[in-house]
Amino acid sequence: MKHRRGFIIFLTTCLTLGVLGWAWQARQRSLTNLRVPQTHTATLFLPGNSGGWLSLRGMVTSLDRPHLGHYSLTARVTTDGQVSWQQHAPITTNTLIPVLFKDNTHSHKEARQLVTVLQQLHDRYGITHVNMVGHSSGGTIAYDYLNQTQHAPVTVSRLVCIGADFPGRQPLKQAEPQLHILNLAGAIGSLDNDSEVPIDTVTPLKQLVAGQVASYRFQELRGPVWQMQHSLLHENPAVDRIMIRFLYPPS
Repeated sequence: MKHRRGFIIFLTTCLTLGVLGWAWQARQRSLTNLRVPQTHTATLFLPGNSGGWLSLRGMVTSLDRPHLGHYSLTARVTTDGQVSWQQHAPITTNTLIPVLFKDNTHSHKEARQLVTVLQQLHDRYGITHVNMVGHSSGGTIAYDYLNQTQHAPVTVSRLVCIGADFPGRQPLKQAEPQLHILNLAGAIGSLDNDSEVPIDTVTPLKQLVAGQVASYRFQELRGPVWQMQHSLLHENPAVDRIMIRFLYPPS
């Protein structure tokens, strides 16, 4: 019985690793022939509530290829807002930057800390234009940054929200005529949610930014639970493709 149980555990582990390996290869193949313009606009990746590097790893590393983006920096923000930088490669074009907050459960606070991140990007690395990608409350961190008084001398060009909701948010206070927004929502099967975030809590962003931004687009993605569950949206190859095309459109 003991040997049988060990064999079952071994077999389950092998199957799990096989499925994960297959999924990774499928994700890589979906991006193989995709090309986007190379620019000096960096893209910041903001994880959701209690999120960290594992929340972003698949998305960032899958886009880290010469014809898409370059994973050059990671920003780590302490609880009191101090920022440390880890450089992985030379800063060239389409720089990809995960931003990891130690206190990762207070989006308003993280939005204030984002000022320091962007200020240092400007001062240390000469970056003047950024995009932002926010999963879950990472999207509200980006929105809260845009809607607060203090900003860094960096232009936010494009924003992608993935499964983000906007409870209690106020309309955008000042015009951002350069800003283009893509708002993505997941839906499992015939449900109206991604298991955590209902679609009708994602769509209010349209009213919040109405008349204040260059463009706004909402897209609902519907599919099986292993593609559209809230925590799996940032592991979805279809999201990768939609996102990178939006962030770096043909000039």
